Amino acid sequence: MTETNDSPEEISGNSLPDEKANAPDRPLSFWDRHKAKIGLSAVALYVFLLTLGTIGELFDVEWILDLPLFRPPGKY
Repeated sequence: MTETNDSPEEISGNSLPDEKANAPDRPLSFWDRHKAKIGLSAVALYVFLLTLGTIGELFDVEWILDLPLFRPPGKY
């Protein structure tokens, strides 16, 4: 087994990437800037609707089951 000497002199220098080298040449688009927020919002909306539909089915809450989203196809 070999022992490594991780002194600050060896770590600093070339071990960390240069931030300017990774910067894009063009400005970020709307999707690139807000991708995480849009995805998190979509997941939160999905979980909310899933919870609402589950509560409506389990406890037979008619006003939830009568919402257009939860009606069976063909029932108006």
